[in-house]
Amino acid sequence: MSKFRNRIRDLGRAPAGFGFGALISSAKSRHMLVVAEVEDAAAAAAAAEAGVDAVILRGSASALEGLTLANHTLAGVWLEDATGAEVTAAQKAGADFFLFDDGRAQASALTPTDIGRILLLGPDQETERLRSVAAIDLDAVVVMGEVGATTVRDQIALRRVAGLTGAHLLVAANAVPDTDTLTAWRDAGAPAVLVSGTAAELRAAVQAAEAVPASKRRDDRVTPALGAPRVSHDHDDDDDEDL
Repeated sequence: MSKFRNRIRDLGRAPAGFGFGALISSAKSRHMLVVAEVEDAAAAAAAAEAGVDAVILRGSASALEGLTLANHTLAGVWLEDATGAEVTAAQKAGADFFLFDDGRAQASALTPTDIGRILLLGPDQETERLRSVAAIDLDAVVVMGEVGATTVRDQIALRRVAGLTGAHLLVAANAVPDTDTLTAWRDAGAPAVLVSGTAAELRAAVQAAEAVPASKRRDDRVTPALGAPRVSHDHDDDDDEDL
């Protein structure tokens, strides 16, 4: 399992620590990851200092050379025309995951293991395409999202993508998202947001993510699966069984 997927899995868990001092200095648990798209190593370092969980650099493995990130920030690379050799090189250079376009990446790009895979989904979101994506072992798929009031229809659209692909959603925000927008996206199947901007804007996105509340439990759902037979609890039947 990749480090990025582990980070998603650990959302909401309190940071581990040893001793009284560690408990005092431990960071508050988060319920939303912030991923920053950055231009170069300097911008990546600034983003890490701003508190983001991961950064994505465009280019090749060379973009990761000499990269040192604070706060255990994960590093990813956006490979425009990914090949197996490029993915392997990126992994050796320290990439925790890579982002790719399935219309441009070679099939060999999916051969290397122990590195996360994030698919740039694009506008083609027909049912058959989304179902075919489910055959790939992915950490997440990138979808576009507009910051602002999220409608129920918007949430349904996101849930459809998450349900058919079987992957977490990484929503590429068109602006710095607020907490309400992040909460709506999280509830629709997106545990992470992709943002870009200045260090101050990234810090604002991190603060908004820190305010996202824990998701509500939905154990009391009573909606049956489509096509499932209804179970009737007829008192007459109960009486017959008692005879």
